Amino acid sequence: MTRYRLRTLVEQVLHPVHTTLNWHHQILTHPSHPLRRSRLTRYPAASVESVLRLIRQYPKQAFSFEPLAIDGKPTPIVEEVVVEKPFCQLRRFHHAGTAKAPKVLFVAAMSGHHATLSKDTLREFLPDCDVYITDWIDARLVPQSEGRFGFDEYVQYLVEFLDALGPNVHLVGLCQAAVPALCAAALMAEDRHPHRPRTLSLLAGPIDIRVNRNTVTKLADRVPLSVMRLNVHKVPSRYPGAGRLVYPGYLQLGAFVSLNLRTHIGKHVQFFKDVAQGNQAAAQKHRLFYDEYNAMMDATAEFYLETLQRVFMDQQLAKGTLRVHGRRVDCGALKDVALLTLEGAQDDLVAIGVTEAAQGLCGNLPARLREHHVQEGVGHYGVFNGSIYKSEIAPRMKAFMGRHAAASAKDKKAKMAAAVPAP
Repeated sequence: MTRYRLRTLVEQVLHPVHTTLNWHHQILTHPSHPLRRSRLTRYPAASVESVLRLIRQYPKQAFSFEPLAIDGKPTPIVEEVVVEKPFCQLRRFHHAGTAKAPKVLFVAAMSGHHATLSKDTLREFLPDCDVYITDWIDARLVPQSEGRFGFDEYVQYLVEFLDALGPNVHLVGLCQAAVPALCAAALMAEDRHPHRPRTLSLLAGPIDIRVNRNTVTKLADRVPLSVMRLNVHKVPSRYPGAGRLVYPGYLQLGAFVSLNLRTHIGKHVQFFKDVAQGNQAAAQKHRLFYDEYNAMMDATAEFYLETLQRVFMDQQLAKGTLRVHGRRVDCGALKDVALLTLEGAQDDLVAIGVTEAAQGLCGNLPARLREHHVQEGVGHYGVFNGSIYKSEIAPRMKAFMGRHAAASAKDKKAKMAAAVPAP
């Protein structure tokens, strides 16, 4: 019996335990319970909920953006799927005031978490942008009949999404997604594709890990691909993707947690204290974060292994040997796509300089189309959310996009004027 099947069996065995504890918790916290606010009840309630959160299954969360206050009036955010493919839904978020707003396509990483983890990243762009995100589908839910989905297919999806959205899209690669985003932009630039992105923003992505090795990337040197293959399992029969080879989400979550085990343990201990002491605001903040953080998705085995080998073990993009569907990716083909690379000064996952390496790979871009920024005061996740992201990073990104969109429009008008024959 594989570990995946064993885990599924354990989940089924624990289901009645979870149900019983949930009933107990509802009784302890019910509004009509006369002692629910007393320490006598809060401590048992904290104990029961802490155990519940350890054994429960965490489903994918919804985006569910709250209405925006525009001109003093609540304006709802409309969410829709504009392109649907077997392994991804291209999801759009807009409102009445963004009908002609700039289009921004966020490419979510496929590293275990759902695209909803980027909800706070998107929120800062909702007031004045037409926002899109690649909402990758849990591989265990995709039937084997839909075929493979590897690194090449990922890049091809991005090309197709950009083509569907039309010209002048601002492309943003988040974390691991920075590599395929750069590949898609380079291939479209080489083809002089009319719908190649206007700007490309790469945030804390592993473009060239040779630049600055850290504990995480050094694993690529010590652990052979044959060992990494041990993380590949078949999807159990209870799921639509039964039989598909995947890198299970629960293993990816374990890897993430192990990187900061003491921090996670400390947060769960603090959660118990907050519930026991009646600090509901802090407890609810913990619930919301870990409901999202613990909701994991499986990645196809081919995407997992190909990304490991191409990006982390062989560094093919940086060496100029990466091929997508047999075609070499030439970053030098980017000549008119403005490039922003952004890193966190305290990032312990993607080291300083690793993302900036894209600037060197795109050697034919003129200086006016380049920008690099190292953000002080943030680690890896702070690049994508939090107070500094809201106050400094997102405004910088929007200013970069706006500046180059305006320059592009000005150049276009100048070319049109030059093309008109003199009287």
